Order: sequence, then C-alpha cells, then structure tokens
Amino acid sequence: MAINTAALVARQRFGSALKDVRTNADGGPIKQADVAKAMGLARYDRYSRIERGESWPTDKEWPAIVKCLQMDTEDRVRLTTMLKEGQSIGRAWWNEYEGERPDSLIEFVAYEGSAAKITTCAGNVVPGLLQTPDYGRTLQSALSGGAMSALQIERNVDFRDKRRQILAKENPPAVEAVIGEAALRQKVGGAEVMIRQLDSLLDDAAHRHVSFRVVDFGAPATLTYFFHLFEFGEKSENPIAAFDAVTGMTFKKSPKELREVRDFIESLRSIARTPEDSLELIETIRKELAREH
Repeated sequence: MAINTAALVARQRFGSALKDVRTNADGGPIKQADVAKAMGLARYDRYSRIERGESWPTDKEWPAIVKCLQMDTEDRVRLTTMLKEGQSIGRAWWNEYEGERPDSLIEFVAYEGSAAKITTCAGNVVPGLLQTPDYGRTLQSALSGGAMSALQIERNVDFRDKRRQILAKENPPAVEAVIGEAALRQKVGGAEVMIRQLDSLLDDAAHRHVSFRVVDFGAPATLTYFFHLFEFGEKSENPIAAFDAVTGMTFKKSPKELREVRDFIESLRSIARTPEDSLELIETIRKELAREH
C-alpha cells in the first residue's frame, strides 16, 4: 500500500536518527534497556521497535526518551520535527494515488519531500520535478503508445505537478538540475509548449532554490543516466540515490554506491556550463524558439 511505504520511510529515518543520538550521547552510549526503563517499561523491545522504524513513540513516551537521552536543543527540535512530520504522513498529498503508483515511486516522493538538497540529472528530457503540465502531458501521450487512457495521463501529469509543492515549502530544498542541451532544444509539444517550459525553468531559477548546469553540445560527453541524489538535513543521515526505470525507481544506499554517484555528478559538473552560463543558454534557446514561432 502506498501510505505504508511512505510511512515506513519516515519511521526508518526517524529511528535511525534517534539511534544515532543514543549511541553518541555526551556521556557515552546509552543502553536501550535504560531508555526503556525511563519509559516505564520492564523490557526494551518496545523502544527497540521505535529505533528499527516499526513504530512511533507515543505522546507520553517521547518526553521520557528526550529526557533519558539528555538531548540538546538542536537534537530535540530536529527529532521532534521529524516525528511530527512523519506522523502527519496520513495527510500527505500522495495518499490519493494509493494503489495507482509503484511503491518505489511513493518511496521516491517521500525522500524527495524530506530532502534538504536534490541533485537531479537528465540527458534529453526536462526532469519531472521541473516539467510544466503541458510538457509532461505531451511526453505521456507520445510515449504511452496508446496504452494509457486520457484520464490516466491526466492523473500522471497531476502527480508530477503536485511534486512541485516542495519548492514552495517554508524551507524548500536546494535543487540542482544537471541536464543535456538536447532537453532544452527538443520541441516537445511544439514551440509554444517548449517556450512555456523554458520560461518555467527560468522562473524556477529566479524565484526558487533551483540552479542549472547544462551539458552543451560542445562538451566531450553527455549524460547517460537519469538519476537523482537526495541529501538530508540530519547530520547522521546518509544520502540516497535513485535511478529511474520504466517500472519504478531503483535506490542506491551503500557508501560505495554513493561515492560512485557523487564522483559521477562531479564529472558532469566539470564538463557542464556554470549555473550563470547555463541560464544564458536557456534564455538564448528561448529567444530562438520565439523568433521561429
């Protein structure tokens, strides 16, 4: 079930952060049994389930945990925020898509919604998070091969459009989009649709925490994968990489895999235009399309 997948992601993130605080306490690691005792429990099974991401602490349990672990203000606020946001997952916008989307895609948007920084890399298509409805609708219609109804296409477009809500959050993530020049020049939906798409990219760069690095046609190589790197604000939480596939998302979480992804991103940055030059290129292509149109 979609909501179970998203809730599991949130609980696991919280449990991992909580364990890090316990094992790195100023006076040395605190035993789970000692935390359980502070919670008024004879056994530590209940607390262990919280750290494993199988359950949330209750309103009565949480203050006892905070006191036992002697959390400083930063950790207490950070974990309390994670707890409240995680418990509110039942009101998340993606609930209405339960059963319609692969669990891996729901897991993906849960990570996306929690990330402090997102690096999204695409070769010949505008990343989904930054697509306009018309651009996305054209892609869905053209690539579905008639397998999707008009209603299904609109649901897909609506799903992608709602992902953009993270850009308007009180503390939005910093988004870096590394894209190929082909994504900017391919006339998806025709010149008019593409002009609006380029205008949207420029508006995102001007008014949201979005930057671009374009790998232009003169670069010695181009992008060969469509993937994303999520980095989180919690000091103890490791990044997560996600690779797009036709049937869902594949996640990479091991240190070795993440090093390889980071190295690949750095290689892309080294051959891409600077953010400033990338915006100039987008503006130039937009003007060229407008003249042709």
